[in-house]
Order: sequence, then C-alpha cells, then structure tokens
Amino acid sequence: MDRLMRLLVATPGIYLLAIGLRLLWALLVPVMPVSDSAAYDTFAVNIWQHGTYGWQPDEPGSYWAVGTSAIYAALYLLFGHAYWPIVALNICLSVGILFFTGRLCQIFFSDTRVARLSLLLLALWPTGIFYVTVLASELLFMFFSVAGLYCFVTADKGAKGRVVFAGLLLGAAYYVRPLITVSIIIFAIACFAYLRQRPLAVVLRTGCCFLILALMVAPWAYRNYQLYDDFVPMSSNGGAVFWMGNSPGTNGGYAEIPPDVIANTNSTYEMSRVLRARALEYIAEEPVAFVQRTFIKLFRFHSYETIGITWNAEGIRTRFGEGALLPLKILAQGYWLLLLAAGLGGLALTLYQAGLARALTHPFILSWGANAGIHALIASQDRYHLPTVPFIAAFAALVLVAVSDRLLRGHTDSTAYPRRASQAG
Repeated sequence: MDRLMRLLVATPGIYLLAIGLRLLWALLVPVMPVSDSAAYDTFAVNIWQHGTYGWQPDEPGSYWAVGTSAIYAALYLLFGHAYWPIVALNICLSVGILFFTGRLCQIFFSDTRVARLSLLLLALWPTGIFYVTVLASELLFMFFSVAGLYCFVTADKGAKGRVVFAGLLLGAAYYVRPLITVSIIIFAIACFAYLRQRPLAVVLRTGCCFLILALMVAPWAYRNYQLYDDFVPMSSNGGAVFWMGNSPGTNGGYAEIPPDVIANTNSTYEMSRVLRARALEYIAEEPVAFVQRTFIKLFRFHSYETIGITWNAEGIRTRFGEGALLPLKILAQGYWLLLLAAGLGGLALTLYQAGLARALTHPFILSWGANAGIHALIASQDRYHLPTVPFIAAFAALVLVAVSDRLLRGHTDSTAYPRRASQAG
C-alpha cells in the first residue's frame, strides 16, 4: 500500500491516475449531446458536410467562436460522425492541461511540491473527469491557454523559437474564446514585473504573439466582414451575452433572446447590437441595480459547479438511471467548494507572504480576477469559471503544502522536546 501511495503522488502516477479516471468515465457513460453540446455537434456537422458554419447549411453565422466546432468537424472528416475521437481528444487535452499547469506552477511558485499537488487536485477534479464525454469549448480553451502561456513565459533569449509556438497556441485559443487576449497582457505584465525579465524583450515577444494571432484570425475576420459588412473578428454574441446579465428580471445567467429582437433583425450580429444597446440603456436607468448585480454575478461565478453532470445527464440516465444524477452533482459541487476554499486560503497566503504590490503582479491572481470580473460585468454561470480552475488548484496546493509544513514542524518540535529535556537533565 505504501508503494502504491508513493506512486500516486509521484508525477507519472498522477498522470496515470488522471488518464485512468477519465478513461473509466468514458467507458461507463455514453456521449449524448444536449444543450450547447448539441449545438457544437450541429455546427461541426454543417462545416463537415456543407462547408458552412451556422445553424443551417445555407445560413452562415458566427454567433459563437468557430474553433471548437471546426476541430470537431476535422475529426468528423477523418473518422465520420462518431464521438469516440472527441472523447480521446478530451483525455489528451486533460493530460496536457495537467502538464502545462505543473510547468507554470514551477515557474511562479518555485516549489515542486506545489506543482505536483496541483496536478493531483486537477487529476481528481470531478468536473474535469465528467467533461471528457461532453462536446464543449472549455477543455480546448484551457489547453491552448496554459500551453500557449507557458511557451510565452519561457520564450526568453534561450528559447526564442517558442514565441512562434506561443503565438500559434494563443491564436488557436482565440478561435475558441477571444478572451485569451486578456491573459496575454496579464502574463506579459508578469514576465517583467514578477519574473524580472527584460521589459523590451517582453514587449517584442508580446507584439510577435499578437501579430501571429492577428494573422491567424484575419481570414475569419474577412469572412465575417463579407457576411456583416462590419469588423467582427471572431464571434458575434458579445452584445447578447452582455444583455443576458444586464436586463430587467435577469438572474445573471443565460436568458432567451426576446422574440421581437429575433423577428426584427437579420443576423446575430445585428441582434447583438440591438441587445447591447438595450443593456446599456438599462444600466444607465438603474446604475445602483447594475452595481448590485455585478457583485451577485461575482458570487454566482464561484458558487456552484454541476455543469459536468447537467450536460452528461442523458448519458448518465441511460447507464445508471435518474437516481445517479444527484449524488454525482453533490460530488462535483462538494469538491469544487473545498477546492475554492483552499484556493482562497492560498490566495490569502500569497498576499500575506508576497505583499499586496507583488501579489498583484502574479499572473494566477490576475487571471483569476480578470475572468471573474469580466463575467461579473456580463453574464455568469458555473461553466464560466472552469478556465480559472488550474490557477485555483495551484493556490489550493500552495496552502495545503504550507499546512503540511507547519504540521510537520509541530510534530518535529514535539518529538524533539523530550530529547532536549533528557539531555538537560
């Protein structure tokens, strides 16, 4: 048993554990897309069979970023309309997320134990396991983000070629979720303010990454310009999402688009413009309510995590029956709340040890805060915090290592005291 435990907490053992748990889930639960997963499936099929990104083969659109659907369409082209290649991809993405998160932890915490424990927390993360049978953007975005940011941080004078890989990976992340641009700026700040890298080198590296990203995005932006006669670099749902979180009667999360807006607009881009204007008008009329909603959405961003079960519900019912849903939701929610509590403890520890000024240049803190803040301003629900989980896991690992060290010191002191007393006698 001791040998097994030592293997599990060693890095290779953690990877084996992560793969094993995800493979077991994939073997037990069939992929049955619902909600957003069904939408990604529809988009991918239309790209594959008709070369059109949109709800209908003859109606091109860009409501969501195209990246996730395009990757699925490529898998359909290679393997036909089957879900097992997506499951295999999701398992590989999960391993990649663990690997690059660990590398970033070693850079920004300088402690192998923190890196290793963060990997273990992510390997055991229930939602990360459940997501391997879900068609969604989260795992793709998390992988491209942490991989691209690792290459960006390490693309110093000893590894200049990595700036190209960083730009390509971050460009791919933009195709999945355009919010990656905020992360690039955050990690650029961290490179010279936290890691003390040369400012000019960081500025040049950042410019190269944005240039590569722009070149990658240009063909899609041009396609959208032809579609809407306006500059839409990636997705056209920004105004709609903003309205969802800032409209009369909103709960801060997803809301159905009003029928009158759908009837009186000719495209998702025009629809988003109308909804953005309505949201801004409502905010201007009720500024106090806007501030209150912002704090409520900030809480909502962190409050629950059951989406991995919700989007697997049909597959779980088919395999285990309705009664399995609640226990699995409790498992996911319980783990998330414990991870969040530990993560907040690690955040407080970082602020105490590093001081406020230096802590506010730590990219994990800034990334967590930026993601939460952006969704507090627009719309917020449980899946939106998933890209922050690697950073939260790192802070959770930090505080757990600190507690372990303290307990070990206390144990050493308590066992050493009788010996000192005996020697004194």
